[in-house]
Amino acid sequence: MKRLFAIVIASLLVLAACGGSDPDSGDSSSVPSTLDRVEEDGVVRIGVRNDNPPMSFTNDAGEWVGFDLELAEAIADELGAELELVPVDGTTRISFLESGQVDMSVASMNHTRSRDEAIDFSITYFWDNQSFLVRTDSYSSIDELFGQKVAANAGSSVIDSWNGYVADAGGAASEIVEFDDKLAAMQALRDGAVEGYSEDNITLLALAAGDPALTLLPGGHNPVNFGIGVPENDSEWRDTVNLALQEVWKSGEYQQMYDQWFINADSRIIDLPLGGAMEIWG
Repeated sequence: MKRLFAIVIASLLVLAACGGSDPDSGDSSSVPSTLDRVEEDGVVRIGVRNDNPPMSFTNDAGEWVGFDLELAEAIADELGAELELVPVDGTTRISFLESGQVDMSVASMNHTRSRDEAIDFSITYFWDNQSFLVRTDSYSSIDELFGQKVAANAGSSVIDSWNGYVADAGGAASEIVEFDDKLAAMQALRDGAVEGYSEDNITLLALAAGDPALTLLPGGHNPVNFGIGVPENDSEWRDTVNLALQEVWKSGEYQQMYDQWFINADSRIIDLPLGGAMEIWG
């Protein structure tokens, strides 16, 4: 059993001794935190995707695997809670938080301003960019896709980012076809139904691995900072998740998982050097 809960509870007792909050002040600290339920039940419900290699996916053996899944396991262990994995996708990773079906979403989710209006986020735990996968020798720059029909995942931050990038450059607007299924988007690209498919670079590289007919365009239109989604206005729980993340990083476990999936192991699908360093509080 880890000591994070004990640390958090001790901090709360200190705050309570200092007088607590004024119920008429609009302070939400009197509202029960997700932490209370997790402590009481001893179970943490974490939403994880199973359709997004190499972050989290179902492999050829039917096993649910990936970096996000292992990170979810490490966080649950750090919290000293039993892990209940809940499958989510590009849209339910947020809606399940809003409806209380999960306590957090470790689901390769870029922290954007629009998403921050619906939920809160942990500190950044993964760094990437968003570009376009195209048919080899068809385009050499993402700017050449201005005005073209392109694919994106339904609910992806790609959509607003690409529209904003095109508008800022004064280019012709693209027609964006949204797909619920990444493999369907890939097939549309191969068939010529769309001219490019935009997603997180790590996902595009994984989907195109071993296919010389597809190429990832250099650069990108949207830096990616993955954060863990948590319920809105629950700072106690958000801080608990942040502390758990930092402990996973400080112990070296994060680096071991990253190396396994992205650097130098048989399970590696792509090569992706670590793109940042986690924020650590003193």
